[in-house]
Amino acid sequence: MGKPLASFIIRCYNEADYIGKLLHGIKEQSFQDYEIILVDSGSTDGTREIAESFGVDDIVHIDPENFSFGRALNYGCQAANGDFCVIASAHVYPKRDNWLEQLLDAFEDNVALV
Repeated sequence: MGKPLASFIIRCYNEADYIGKLLHGIKEQSFQDYEIILVDSGSTDGTREIAESFGVDDIVHIDPENFSFGRALNYGCQAANGDFCVIASAHVYPKRDNWLEQLLDAFEDNVALV
């Protein structure tokens, strides 16, 4: 697979109750040119294993004592290969299967941030 158009950056810590719903929603998107990068800050509840079962492309580890929201996003963006970074918290999920497509369409009109 070549360079993806979008990179999902998902920061998490002990999100086993929610991460599967998010990853399922991402996998069901009509637009499929993406990678998924999980930034985990020391989960101990099976979050990483659930993410691996969904085939995430990369898991970036950050020590809990070094965690900050900004640092986690910076690590994720540094690992990203896509032209666009789509940032999501592990406890949210898309409700529509064309959400990613609609989000990225906005960038065709010289939009810098959605």
